[in-house]
Amino acid sequence: MRERLKAYYLVTKPGIVRGNAVHVVAGALFASASGLLWKELLGVLVGTSLVIASACVANNYMDRGIDARMKRTKERPSVTGQIAFQSAVIYLAFLLIAGLAVLYVTTNLLVIAIGLIAYMLYVFAYGWAKRTTIHSTLIGAIPGALPAMAGYVAIDGQLSVGAWLVFLLIFAWQMPHFYAISVFRRSEYESAGLPVLGVVKPITIVKRYMLAYILFYALVIALLIISRTVGIVAGVLLLVGSAYWIAVYYNNKTDERKWALSVFLASLVLTILLVVAAVLNLFTAGLS
Repeated sequence: MRERLKAYYLVTKPGIVRGNAVHVVAGALFASASGLLWKELLGVLVGTSLVIASACVANNYMDRGIDARMKRTKERPSVTGQIAFQSAVIYLAFLLIAGLAVLYVTTNLLVIAIGLIAYMLYVFAYGWAKRTTIHSTLIGAIPGALPAMAGYVAIDGQLSVGAWLVFLLIFAWQMPHFYAISVFRRSEYESAGLPVLGVVKPITIVKRYMLAYILFYALVIALLIISRTVGIVAGVLLLVGSAYWIAVYYNNKTDERKWALSVFLASLVLTILLVVAAVLNLFTAGLS
């Protein structure tokens, strides 16, 4: 029974759910400078996490053939058959319905719409793109950034400038993050036959793409400050984080894999700074 429950947990890709939950909370906190709305904050966190978990179950079963060829994923319950396809369909439907119900009760219809758009883009558009184009990362970054927007809109109630800038911030962050993964896990993607940028293009091209998006990330932070979506204190902290990311990028290592891993790890540091900045913004936004 314990192994069965563990399989149902793992098939939701808990790492992805947790990562997106961080972005949901950050988006909600950035929209809460005038005061926390606890019902909406908790509702968008729980509801969005359930919707994402459902999408991940669907993605796992669509990618069974790919996952079976990768060392990192070949033991997933969707590949081993530990959870039957019919059971997975029931499970993902339950997660989706439960998530949408929570969002309906605690947030607004706009948040539900964002959740459904993200679901469709991740399961179908990204599911197709990862098999066919080097631009799959860009396509996947759109639904990957929508949870942060959902968090913001759950509090703010509208698709404001702040909501779009928070979306762009997470979108920009994802691109170097995942391009770095495509470099240090190149052999795995090659064995699976996936045309990710790190496999198809030489490292010099990959680095140019990564730098462009790191700089774009810094630009979005500046726009967050200018638009007063983020206060000066929180904004400066985020800018320091982007400067750190640039410094890691320019720390030339002879080993491409180690270099890419260092850029990836730096992106995780920025995730921590994002949450710290979002909390700081609650108390310091009025100083700007």
